[in-house]
Amino acid sequence: MSDNDNTQDTKASEESKVLSFDKQKPTTESKAPKKQAKQKPKQKQKITIGWALGMLILILIAISFVAAPALEAFIGKRSSSSFVFGKYGKENISYAYGNHFYNQVQNYADQYKGSSTDGTQVLYQIWKGAYDSTVIYTAVNQLAKKAGIIASDEAVRRAIINSGVYDKDGKFDVETYQKASTDAKNNLETQIRSSFPYQIVVDDIGSVLSSKAEAGYVASLAEKGRSFNYVVLSPTLYPDEAAARYALEHEELFTTLDISVISLTDEELALSLSKDILLGVTTFEEAAEAHSLDSFASAGGAVGRLFYYAIENNFTNPSDAALLLSAKDGDLLGPFESQGAWTIWRVNSHATAPDYTDEATLYGIKAYIAAYESEMIEPWLDEFAEQLKAEAMETSLDEVALSHDLDLISVSSTPYNAAQSSYMADLSYTDPAGMLSQAASSSAVALTLYTSAEETLLDPIKVGSSLILVETGTDEKDEGMGSYITMFYDYLSGSQNQQDFTQALYTSENHQNDFLSTFFSVVLGQ
Repeated sequence: MSDNDNTQDTKASEESKVLSFDKQKPTTESKAPKKQAKQKPKQKQKITIGWALGMLILILIAISFVAAPALEAFIGKRSSSSFVFGKYGKENISYAYGNHFYNQVQNYADQYKGSSTDGTQVLYQIWKGAYDSTVIYTAVNQLAKKAGIIASDEAVRRAIINSGVYDKDGKFDVETYQKASTDAKNNLETQIRSSFPYQIVVDDIGSVLSSKAEAGYVASLAEKGRSFNYVVLSPTLYPDEAAARYALEHEELFTTLDISVISLTDEELALSLSKDILLGVTTFEEAAEAHSLDSFASAGGAVGRLFYYAIENNFTNPSDAALLLSAKDGDLLGPFESQGAWTIWRVNSHATAPDYTDEATLYGIKAYIAAYESEMIEPWLDEFAEQLKAEAMETSLDEVALSHDLDLISVSSTPYNAAQSSYMADLSYTDPAGMLSQAASSSAVALTLYTSAEETLLDPIKVGSSLILVETGTDEKDEGMGSYITMFYDYLSGSQNQQDFTQALYTSENHQNDFLSTFFSVVLGQ
């Protein structure tokens, strides 16, 4: 792997990672410390139907995703509880027993059975998916009602037969139908009758035929492709000597410490836990696992070795962060105010001066310079790119890549997908490193890539903090792709029409979206 590979930017960022307290553990999953800490009595949370419902679902999701029957048992068929998550026009988007929103929650819960994803995240995905589906369902039904679309008795009967509910050996069975309860029959009929207008509208949108001329034009675009080769010139190529000189002038920034952290939103709790850790009532690890709200809690608060600049960024007061530099092994510091949280720190291994011969250290230094002192790297990178371009003009881009130990990235033939059509491929499918694809998100760059002469070395293109040197390849024709588009264009176009239609409905000014606030208050009980 050469120094210019874009994966090295990732490596550098990992070496210089910054703490984040954004990822919180659900409070319901907190473990009590093995040694009980003495704390001030907390005010009891008001138990509401919404809170109870949210906690019940959290528990159900965490164990086996048997949400459907449990929710029914909890709410009950006689419950009049209804929770409003938004509006479409004058109609509420509400969750109540047996309605469309309710059924969608059950369906999405079934889809997430066995998921290993964080419980709160899964819960959000279930309810958000159900909400979005209900918004579209409500909007389409309003349009259908306005257009006077209703389900005829004959159409409903056919839909019941075709539903498969009463099938035996793959065919509708009269005896099975007759044995079904009246309630079951009525429920199915009601469900089909209410969803029929929705389905008619959606099917009509998706069945609009396109002209042969349109299909032919798109097919002609899809079958014409162009290949490319390129190299990446990233800030990691900045000379080690220059990076080391900068670090010597700012040595404190690149000092490293091995640390652990506990992050909390309650200052009193932070003070109490800090005292209990010092007294030996609980250990740092136990307190972190039980109470910390950041992503390091599951590891007992262990963060690992970081550059000081990455640590300092998490403190409201830089003077508090500076105390870590003089701390000895095992010292406990804080609580300190840290970007909306209160943090307790333990220095596992004292501050160590940077080793300028260490590759990982140099990556971290260069990452810092690229992020905070870009005016130092950019001129050098521009000059280096022009130098390599001149060399490539004399030899080839392949030779330049070889002589400078750079990876030559090859992109197979790709059509000019100017409109980013979903009907055909684009560079996001064919570019293995993703840098050319990112550059082509600019319409001006994309136009240059496809209108320049074949086998032409282009001027350096800026992508993030890097530059890429691109050589256009040859134009090729893929008649198979053209035939595919021609054959399936009506289907592809219909699917796109449905997507555009539903997106327009969802983003309409008729849609009042209160999902997030209601989700937190009703489902999570916050």
